[in-house]
Amino acid sequence: MIKTGIKILDAMTKSPVMVGPDETVYNCVKKMIKEEVGSLIIAEDGKLLGIVTEKDLLVKVLARNLDIKNTVVSKVMSKKPIHADPELDLYDAMILMNREELRRLPIVDKGIIVGLLTYKDVLTIQPSLYDLREGQFNIRESERKSMLNGDLEGTCVSCSSYGPLKKVGKAWLCESCKR
Repeated sequence: MIKTGIKILDAMTKSPVMVGPDETVYNCVKKMIKEEVGSLIIAEDGKLLGIVTEKDLLVKVLARNLDIKNTVVSKVMSKKPIHADPELDLYDAMILMNREELRRLPIVDKGIIVGLLTYKDVLTIQPSLYDLREGQFNIRESERKSMLNGDLEGTCVSCSSYGPLKKVGKAWLCESCKR
């Protein structure tokens, strides 16, 4: 098992956007737009109760034609979401997220919500972990897109230098190591 040596605590968003369980779906949507986030943590007294995502809003609200001004978020949130400890290694977090098919992972310490880990957080810190997630995506027009093979900025998996990277095989390498 490969460990990164980086803990979730170092990569997570430490101030996730939260609302109470009695907030209306309408106010939640407004908050998601204002804060530019794809999910909200539902908490009460610091305790994680659930999470509501853009997908929840589409599937559980819009598709059912619910009244967003009178429906409370606790009726449509994902209840008792899978969560992780802030001391968990990023590699283990990615394995958990892949296994459970999660894009967002609430982080709980001693029963209190302390953060949120997203794929974007992980890939910003450790782009080499992208390979763990790559097989999980259902990419439309994948043949056309695979020819684009763009650059990424991050840590080279070979020499650990930070800068522009290029994907070579399954590894992200800097210009020097690419040769």
